[in-house]
Amino acid sequence: MIWYVSYGSNLLAERFRTYLTGSAADGEFGFHPPAPSPAPPADDRWLWIDHALYFAGVSQRWTGSAAFVSTERGDVRSVAHGYLVEHDQFAHLLAVENVVDDIHVVEPTEIEVGAVGLLDIDRRGQAFRGKYDAVLRLPDIDGIPAVTVTSSTVRERGTPADRYVQTIGRGVAASPFDVDADTYVADAIARSSTITLPEESDESRLPR
Repeated sequence: MIWYVSYGSNLLAERFRTYLTGSAADGEFGFHPPAPSPAPPADDRWLWIDHALYFAGVSQRWTGSAAFVSTERGDVRSVAHGYLVEHDQFAHLLAVENVVDDIHVVEPTEIEVGAVGLLDIDRRGQAFRGKYDAVLRLPDIDGIPAVTVTSSTVRERGTPADRYVQTIGRGVAASPFDVDADTYVADAIARSSTITLPEESDESRLPR
């Protein structure tokens, strides 16, 4: 099993569950194909991660900018919600997030903690595919590998759609942390223009 650690709209448990059970096009979160197994996560855990939340690019589902976290550790921490899922459920989530039919998942144990593994994604010349192409290894949880997914590049900055912001805010509000959801998301939007990547990528950190 693997801990998938979310930080955007999937902070909200009922939104995350649509990746497992599937959902109809007219549902609150739009159409999602069901995972190979619709079983709920074996466990879940709220935590902080040392990677700053920001918004960039364009989300086909939400229409505004999408949420990402910096691949670099820093002083700004992000609220996160971990879900203990099967490997095939995680692979399914990655495929849906990247708008592809299937995907080869980087084995988490091959990635050092704090490093990223790049996903080999056929974008078919369409920018909305493959946004979440980096698997970021986080410290293990209870001895089980933990990862999140983000972008390997800093995309064009933008503003998230109100509906997306509200969903993330609901997720933050559901956490056990004493965090004002509106302020938390507003701070992330404000810092989005300051996020950068290292000038030189260390390819040894990016196994495929």
